[in-house]
Amino acid sequence: MRKLLTADITRVATKIMPWILLAASYVLFVVIILDGIDDSVDLAYFFLDIVQTCDSHFSLIIGFGALMGVYADEFKSMAMIGVIGTGMSRDKFVIGKLLDVAIYTFALQVLTIIFILIVKSIFGVTLDDIQTRFLLCLFISDFIGNIAYVAVAAIFYFLSENAAVGLVAYIAAEVIVPATLSLLDMMPGLAKYRLYSYYLTGMIGSIGSDFIIGDIGGCLSGLFLVISIYIVATTVITILIFRKKELEF
Repeated sequence: MRKLLTADITRVATKIMPWILLAASYVLFVVIILDGIDDSVDLAYFFLDIVQTCDSHFSLIIGFGALMGVYADEFKSMAMIGVIGTGMSRDKFVIGKLLDVAIYTFALQVLTIIFILIVKSIFGVTLDDIQTRFLLCLFISDFIGNIAYVAVAAIFYFLSENAAVGLVAYIAAEVIVPATLSLLDMMPGLAKYRLYSYYLTGMIGSIGSDFIIGDIGGCLSGLFLVISIYIVATTVITILIFRKKELEF
């Protein structure tokens, strides 16, 4: 599995498009700050608001890069047939891919954190304890969320063995589904069910809120549910699907 991880991470790291998109997002982040900083009354609040606004773009690009490098190329080239043909079990193959995503996501998340902290220092932004906790929570939520969204999309990758289907599933999981649930929660007849709060995006938001207000118990229980349902359970489903798949060697 070590060779698979090394090969995958090397391939993902050499993909140009995710780096270009991420760099463009960084530039946009700085431009937005420069454009509005003179009108800001509270510099710290303004900075965090921009971070939160741009954060979804950072997260989406990181997830996109992970998908294209770790899963899409594999299914386009059917290289997995050769890997499995050399003796690697299908279970290890699925788990190895998810580990690739975790490593890649962690690396780019750290890069993004460093970039934001540098910008914070350049503009002389000072954060209090709660604001610092909010920023930390945002980074942790992104990391867990990215892995979970990709884990959900992986089900459709292995089910269809089609890169396009997996990419659509990822976009649906991270963008379309939460947006739809948010709209449904605004309807008088459905608002009481709070559908959004049961989905991954809403659950991560609740974890963040608990962390910021100091409710560690609620934070940990929510984190346990997210990992159990959206990472562990989805990976088990993917493994079961892939076990039954017939591959032509």
